[in-house]
Amino acid sequence: MASRNGQGYSGHMTSFVLVHGGSHGGWCWDRLVPHLARDPRVGGVVAVDLCGHGTRIDALPQHEIAIRHYVESVVEDVEAASLTDVILVGHSLAGISIPHVAARLPGRIRRLVYLSTTNPTAGACVNDSMMHPLSPISRGVEVTEAFCSDLDEETATWLLGNLGPQPPGVLAEPIERVTGPPEIPSTYVLLEKDEVLPPAFQLEQAEAVGAGEIVRFEAGHSAFASRPGDLAELFLSLI
Repeated sequence: MASRNGQGYSGHMTSFVLVHGGSHGGWCWDRLVPHLARDPRVGGVVAVDLCGHGTRIDALPQHEIAIRHYVESVVEDVEAASLTDVILVGHSLAGISIPHVAARLPGRIRRLVYLSTTNPTAGACVNDSMMHPLSPISRGVEVTEAFCSDLDEETATWLLGNLGPQPPGVLAEPIERVTGPPEIPSTYVLLEKDEVLPPAFQLEQAEAVGAGEIVRFEAGHSAFASRPGDLAELFLSLI
């Protein structure tokens, strides 16, 4: 069973939990979820709406939302759906929360997958990362346009039309945990055509999280929209 809001069921089969990045919601995985859900090895697919986004947009005032609220959103959905043997995928900004989720759910997470994520060092924050020489902001790149670098016009309109606000506190909060529990393997998916987080920047992030492997994938930052079937196949290869 597949779901965008935590109603999937896994039993003893592998489950996928998909965590969106900044200004997005669980909707961003809509084109990828069916490809995962139809695989007979997959018992559940959940695309989480983080606090302040999607169906949880009114859960708290935007200025009150912190990383712990993001973490709690994922934990709540995993527990509500009774998911086990979870491959936990985080895109972009989700890199700061999925290590915390893995620590909160011992025995449930089988692998962490970082999809072109930002992972500041302990004590730093995402806003600090934006000052990195390779950051699109420091280079004058318009980020929302960069989201759509390899999307057709219809898909770009869909994606940009669904973007919502980004709680500012999450970007300013110092990071307390960078890596997941050492016993949980991790994969960093490096998006080779990403104009939001360039490949050289992604390599630094993969090192920061101690990724056990780096898999290169030819797509822009919104790979879940530009190549959903192929990206799903990559995720399924990790089962």
